[in-house]
This record gives sequence, structure tokens and C-alpha cells, in this order.
Amino acid sequence: MKYKAVALDLDGTLLGSNLQIHPEVAQAIQATRAAGLKVVMVTGRHHTAALPYHRELALDTPLMCCNGSYAWDARSQSALSPRPLSREQAFQTLALIREHEIHALLYVDNAMTYETVEPHLHRLLTWADTVHPDARPLITQLECFEQAIEAANYVWKFALTSPDLPRLSAFGQAIEQALGVSCEWSARDRVDVAQCGNSKGRLLTEWLQQQGIAPEDVIAFGDSPNDLSMLQAVGLGVAMSHSKDAVRAAASLITGSNDSPAIAAVLHQHVLNARPV
Repeated sequence: MKYKAVALDLDGTLLGSNLQIHPEVAQAIQATRAAGLKVVMVTGRHHTAALPYHRELALDTPLMCCNGSYAWDARSQSALSPRPLSREQAFQTLALIREHEIHALLYVDNAMTYETVEPHLHRLLTWADTVHPDARPLITQLECFEQAIEAANYVWKFALTSPDLPRLSAFGQAIEQALGVSCEWSARDRVDVAQCGNSKGRLLTEWLQQQGIAPEDVIAFGDSPNDLSMLQAVGLGVAMSHSKDAVRAAASLITGSNDSPAIAAVLHQHVLNARPV
């Protein structure tokens, strides 16, 4: 099969545990683009936290962000195909978050916002400090999320974390039923709340249709439950070795660690027709 596009999740997939792209993977991606394939990032991240990697690889495709809530066109600096939470949904979600004392980040317009710091956010803030000021993501502390919701044009998602995983799971299921939103696990201890129907697979498929590319002509890489829709939508869904059982079961192929050149090996074997590296 001659593939025409490659879709890449970021955290846990393209990015190693040091939040960097492995040099051999970067080289293979550039060779893949030189071979005529489109390469697109499909992430749970806000676009400002994904753009440094988009620029590092000099990609010309839209960034698909917040689990399919929108695509970001870096050239026009505008959101494409936006499907945000309504202001009412955001306020209702926030009320339940406060009632159940769940830690949250709120992604709006051009910023990620927070009230208090927890370990996941501390790691993100530490990484952001290493990014050149011209490309540094905007991560803003607020006294209360209500002011951000009131002022925002777009409320993209809430990212919820808790060390109590059963409690977090039960909370996600409850608000899905109560508010008609989508809740997807994006990490071991993190649930993302977005507009109902949003998913990486939905937005990727929509973009592929616009490009005239059949889903079966695409390779996608992922590692988390929020990647399931994307891996199942394409011709070759590739799960990283540390993926949960459900993600591994949905994939056509299981590769190595995100701290290794495993993605490069798959691209060499299935796109570049070279021996795996």
C-alpha cells in the first residue's frame, strides 16, 4: 500500500518522556515529507503547547487540537472547524468540578488557564520555561475560572486530574450523562471534557476528506484512549508499547517505546522502504 499521510499524537507518542522528539524520529518524519506524504499532529494539547513541535518539524498542515475540538492554522493564526463547549456547558461543568473537588485546567481561545498547580501542570510549566520566549505557550493562573469562561470566545476543554482514579472515572461518567459532553482519558490520571462528539478520529477524517485522502491510506500513531478513534479510522493504526490494553487491541501494529526511534522504524518499513532503524 502506498500511504499518503501520517498522523501523530504528541504526549507519550511523538514526544519522549523528556518532552522532546527523538532525533531519528525527526529525521524519518522529514524523509517521509520529502517522499510526498502529509504529516499532521493530532493532540489533546492546546495549540500554543503544540506549536513549538510543529515549528521544530516545519510542518505546513493544521494542528488538530484538544481531542478534535478544533484545528489550528498556524499561517492565518485562526481556529478551523471549531466545536467548543457552550458557555452554559462550561459553567455547569465547572460547578460539578468544584462540588467534587477535582483539579482542573481550562483551555480557552489562545491560553491554558489554571487556579492551582498539581504535578502534571508543574511538569508542563517546567517544560514551557525551556521554550524560546517567541514560541512559549501561554499558561495563565487565574483567581477563578469563571472570569475566563465569561470572557472567552471559545472554551475548548477542561483537563481533569486526580490521584483517585476510580473517583475520577466515576466523575467523568457522571458528567457525560448529566451534561451531554465527551470525556476521554488522555493519560493514566487525566480525563478531558470536551463537546459531545469531538474526537481525534472525527476531525482527522474530516480533514482527510478535504485533502482527498482515503483513511485507509493513512498511518496513525498513538498511545492513550483518546487516540482510539484515530487508530481505528485509518489504514494502519500503530500503538506505542506502553499503551493500555484497549489501545493495543485497537491497533494494527504495536511498536516500541516513545523514548526510542520506534516511530522511525515504522516509517522506514512502511513508507520509506528501508530497513528498520
